[in-house]
Amino acid sequence: MKRKILLVGANGYIGSQLYKKLKHKFDIYPIDNFFRKTKKQKFVIKKDYRNLKEKFLRNFSTCVWLSGHSSVQQSVPDPFGAIDNNLNGLIKFKKIFKGRLIYASSGSVYSQISGLCEEDTPIGDPTNIYDFTKVTIDKYFQLTKSNCVSLRFGTVLGPSENIRTELLLNNMTLDAITKKKVFLANPNVFRPILYIEDLIDAIEVILKRKNNRHMIYNLCSVNLRMIDYAKTVSRQFSCKIQRLKNTNTYNFKMSNKRFCKEYNFKFTKNISKITTELEKFYLKTL
Repeated sequence: MKRKILLVGANGYIGSQLYKKLKHKFDIYPIDNFFRKTKKQKFVIKKDYRNLKEKFLRNFSTCVWLSGHSSVQQSVPDPFGAIDNNLNGLIKFKKIFKGRLIYASSGSVYSQISGLCEEDTPIGDPTNIYDFTKVTIDKYFQLTKSNCVSLRFGTVLGPSENIRTELLLNNMTLDAITKKKVFLANPNVFRPILYIEDLIDAIEVILKRKNNRHMIYNLCSVNLRMIDYAKTVSRQFSCKIQRLKNTNTYNFKMSNKRFCKEYNFKFTKNISKITTELEKFYLKTL
């Protein structure tokens, strides 16, 4: 029997792809308030999570939460919106939603830490409002022992109807196709990435297992330096790497051992597979 799942943020980069892949396996009710100006998917129901009533929410055993401000760039110019969406809004929602909540946290909570970060690695003070909201919501649900699963994503990459083209390999591959160059800053910085298909597969296995404990999982396909990603794209598309001025950016690695062990899960390690899928997607849509 299919379980009824509420998907909040169904029109976004991840949500639209997740619904497409899992709609035949679960009874998913996809909603979005269309806060972002992205292509509207026909299957998405226009609803604002802030207006949902407890009676309506009783219809769902689980909520997959992919809503809110999703980046530092979006949060810094709108700090109050970031706090309202990523923190206050989610807390208020969980107070009236009694089912299990699977929500998007971020690997950027480790941004002040060097070395390989595990879920129990002590987290330093956040340096921006986005990281602050993610660190705080994780700690809140942990202290209140809520039946929540926090997923700390690496940088999400791969094709989607509402792809975010500014993200790492998504951007490098697009530039290689359209500009015949790969642009690179901060070559020796490590960046954990998460293939969007791995992300969706991970959520699927979580949905299939009943567990009311509060858990935190790192979701990361691979940790490589920026130069390694650039070289992969450069080789595949036979184009040159153009160096840019270094910027102040994250530099950390994430361990995915806890999730792999508990769910017997395997992440995609082949970067060329991701860039090949991106190439196919871009050539169809450009």
